[in-house]
Amino acid sequence: MESILKILAVIILVAEVILLLRLRAKRHHMGKEVRMIALFAIILIPIAAMTFANYHVFVGMKETQSCVNCHVMAPMGNDLIDKESQTLAARHYQNGWIREDACYTCHEDYGFSGTIKGKMDGYRHLMKYVTKTYKEPIRYRGEFNVDNCLKCHQHSAKFHAIQEHVPVLENIANERSISCVNCHGRAHPEPSRRTPGHPDYEQLETVPDLKNATVDAEQVKEIQEYLTTLEP
Repeated sequence: MESILKILAVIILVAEVILLLRLRAKRHHMGKEVRMIALFAIILIPIAAMTFANYHVFVGMKETQSCVNCHVMAPMGNDLIDKESQTLAARHYQNGWIREDACYTCHEDYGFSGTIKGKMDGYRHLMKYVTKTYKEPIRYRGEFNVDNCLKCHQHSAKFHAIQEHVPVLENIANERSISCVNCHGRAHPEPSRRTPGHPDYEQLETVPDLKNATVDAEQVKEIQEYLTTLEP
């Protein structure tokens, strides 16, 4: 998909350059042909390019590596591959529950089909990163949408086999005053570890290579075998 998007980007760029050159050559002859060239070169192709660029951003952001390439997100990526970590994100990644698009699976609000607020938050984060106006440790502003957890867990027999989840689902359906992290722990490394000066900061801030990261196959097998005992 990424290679196709790059090819399309080159085609759009070449088409725009050709039309602009033709428009420049015929600028003194405002006939029908020139007006059509101007329509495409000044209006239609730039709109198409903007639409394509936004789509490319949304699609590219699904890849976990594209998220952790940003310096401030590197600690979250290093936590994913830390075999000693007990955060929710690391456990899902290490146990093989979520391997592809790990960030997007839990934070899909910023994606192409997500909410307007999610997209605005994503652009705000991008602008703060580009302009270097953020402060470390970064903190999440807003409330995590617990439906992003339930889309996988709510219809799972293993999930319903745990009796403690029954009142939780009732609360989420009515009050939404309970979050999964209330019982299952922190989703990502605590802010103190992500603060410059902390002993773990230097290790966490290094951009990880998730594509070459491995998981403990034996551990994944043990977890899967344990989960089979929870079948109702």
